[in-house]
Amino acid sequence: MQTKLLTFFRWLFFGSLLLVSGFVSCLTAMRLAIRGNEVVVPALAGKSLEEGTRQLAASSLHIKIESRRFDDKTPKNRIVSQVPLPNSQLKREQSVRVILSLGEKKLPVPELEGETIRAGQILLLKRGFTLAMLSTTYYPSLEKDMIIAQNPPTEAKYAKSLLMSILVSGGSKPKDFLMPDLLGMDWESISKRIAEVGLKIGDVTYQSLPGISRGTILRQSPPVGSKLLEGGTISAEINR
Repeated sequence: MQTKLLTFFRWLFFGSLLLVSGFVSCLTAMRLAIRGNEVVVPALAGKSLEEGTRQLAASSLHIKIESRRFDDKTPKNRIVSQVPLPNSQLKREQSVRVILSLGEKKLPVPELEGETIRAGQILLLKRGFTLAMLSTTYYPSLEKDMIIAQNPPTEAKYAKSLLMSILVSGGSKPKDFLMPDLLGMDWESISKRIAEVGLKIGDVTYQSLPGISRGTILRQSPPVGSKLLEGGTISAEINR
């Protein structure tokens, strides 16, 4: 009886070994068959669509355009990126998805010269530009706050950057004066003269001092000899 049991287990053991060996062999064969049907995906970035199609066809693969996008570094109609990545494994007759370049993104340069600052800023905003620098200079032939020049200029037609710089007219250069000595003069006559030369009257205060004529200028601001620009303000203290 014991001998029969030993024989049975011995045949069971050998049968199990044969089943395991057969299963392992089957898996190995399947793996080899799968691997035999896979190819290495080539690198396509920078190649034209025609070049990429030919290279994939040589490996029994196909090309599929996933999308197109602007790319400053890749010329138009060249491949920007791919899925799967280069050197990965892919079954034959499968597709590699690529993104094609639309080339460098170029924006039409708006014409700002002759526009007001406000109108120019609105136009820049609509076109997607950002005002990078605003400079002002005296420009007698153009009204104040009008745009004189721009960079990039209109002649460039297309801009590579979204940054725009403009030069704006500050109008005619104002006249300048040296503040005269007004002390002891009559305020009524001086105030008329101030308006005639393009200056403004600021704060006027009064004080009563005996022995001094009414309307006499007692103090002034700015002081004597100060530089005063057209449109500037003169203040005074007058004897009541």
